[in-house]
Amino acid sequence: MNFLRRVFANGLDADLIRLFRMLLPYKGLIALACIFLIGAASMSSLTATLLGKLTDLGFYQEEKWVIFAAPAALIGVSLLFAVSTVMSSILMAKVSQSVLVTLRTELFERMLHWPAEAYQKFSTGTVSSKFVNEANIALSGATNSIIVLVRDIVQVIALLAVLFWHNWQLTLVAFVIAPGLALILRAISRRMRMIVKRSQEALAAMISRVQESYGAARIVKVAGTYDFEDERFAQINGRIRSLAMKTIQTQSLSTPLTQMLTMVAIAFVVGAALFQAQQGLLTFGEFITFLAAMLLLRTPIQALSGLNGTFAAMSTAAKSIFDMLDAELESDKGTIRLGRAKGEIRFEHVFLKYPGQTGYALQDINLTIKPGEHVALVGQSGSGKTSIVNLLPRFWELTSGRITLDGHDIRDLSLESLRRQISIVSQDVTLLDASIRENLSYGLDDITDECMWTALRNANLEAFVRSLPGGLDARVGEGGGMLSGGQKQRLSIARALLKDAPILILDEATSALDSESERVIKDALVVLAKGKTVFTVAHRYSTIENSDEIVVLDSGVISELGPTSELLAQPNGVYRKLVMVQSGSNADEKTNVKTAQKVMGEEDKS
Repeated sequence: MNFLRRVFANGLDADLIRLFRMLLPYKGLIALACIFLIGAASMSSLTATLLGKLTDLGFYQEEKWVIFAAPAALIGVSLLFAVSTVMSSILMAKVSQSVLVTLRTELFERMLHWPAEAYQKFSTGTVSSKFVNEANIALSGATNSIIVLVRDIVQVIALLAVLFWHNWQLTLVAFVIAPGLALILRAISRRMRMIVKRSQEALAAMISRVQESYGAARIVKVAGTYDFEDERFAQINGRIRSLAMKTIQTQSLSTPLTQMLTMVAIAFVVGAALFQAQQGLLTFGEFITFLAAMLLLRTPIQALSGLNGTFAAMSTAAKSIFDMLDAELESDKGTIRLGRAKGEIRFEHVFLKYPGQTGYALQDINLTIKPGEHVALVGQSGSGKTSIVNLLPRFWELTSGRITLDGHDIRDLSLESLRRQISIVSQDVTLLDASIRENLSYGLDDITDECMWTALRNANLEAFVRSLPGGLDARVGEGGGMLSGGQKQRLSIARALLKDAPILILDEATSALDSESERVIKDALVVLAKGKTVFTVAHRYSTIENSDEIVVLDSGVISELGPTSELLAQPNGVYRKLVMVQSGSNADEKTNVKTAQKVMGEEDKS
């Protein structure tokens, strides 16, 4: 037992214990598998004993029936071993796959409830690797290790019992290998743990690289950067190959070293046994029993020694998985559940600082938006526009201050209740690789086809969808790849129309579209925004001409606030300058003002 404790000293850490606890709900199946494993393990000692007994009967007593009984007995033992091994493997595989399904389900559910900072911490490649690679390594390793531990420990104990029973002096000779074997296994375990950790990190990096290059395929083609992308991938691919070779080399070194030490012990035992046989202290059958037991002992010892590598891989994979499982979820301590909100929103002394940043993204923001009011957020990139709209559905938590909806602090509202009040139409439309029907009804209950067609009509997309084979059942492709940018945007608007939330966030909804598509979508947005409290983030100031108020942001601070006409009338105003630059900065100031007012839908008041 001291030997086994040394073998597994580096393997049984807190993460492994936690992993094995996940198998407890299936203890009945595991117990049944262990019965079969014990049956399989006992066949080795039975084989060694049979060989010795049958040898003595055949050589010394010349029993005729032994000629037929010996092969039949050995075949019977082998058949029992095979049946026991197959049944135990099937049962443990069932346990492994069941727990794997549970583990992946928990990982997926946790991932969906992460706060925004967690999505920045874990890359898509890292997350994918946990689902595809690391979960499988951890669970298959756990069940395989149980098989090895139960079967081979029982096998070792049974064979050692046979050896001690027949000749305890020779058995003690065999233990000369134990210290050397323990030292070798300890060194190999440390190296394997390091290699496995690096291998998993490299695999995650490769998945990220593939996903990144796949998503940027058009940019790569236009830029002609095939060689550059090939080189970047080759570096990661080569690193994975190098680490795989190190893994193979380490594992390959473990087996021959174990075999060599085992054979050294067998050599000493054989020498001592032959000496005893010459002295008449050992029969030929006893020698065969002892030699067979020693040879059969080598396989389970090698399997047990290999668990160091298995535990190293399992420990690294388990730690990685549990880091993801233990990642903090987004806070949802609110207990208030609103019906349909009126849409009155207040920002009161709101500050926001992103994790890891020294400065504030938003500073002392104070806003009051009445129900049904349209507010535009403008400013240069990085001024804080998107930060404001991300605070409203609590994608990010404010650092200080408070935001209220109809008088309720949004932190006191349940996330489900709060987010049910909000629809978002953004520049980057997210669509499922599914049908138009499934994309329209996503997250909504009891939506009829008639409602879908009405929403598509109001989004200026009905004619296009009716022209498709399958209509509402036509698939849009991965990421909506079978649709144009304008069509994806209109489908997103139709989805928002169906949700009919009282608060609407338009985040650069038309910035990536051509003029014709923008005109069509602006008409659809007018229908969508009717009767709702609207936040519009825009770079094209022509898209916010109907806003009730303009909020001008500069470095996270509100620098100007008011209707379009008032802001354009300020001679040195930030908004006036922004509009003038966009309308044409080379003309004289009077012309610029006229152009700006025309862009914003204002009459010339100069």
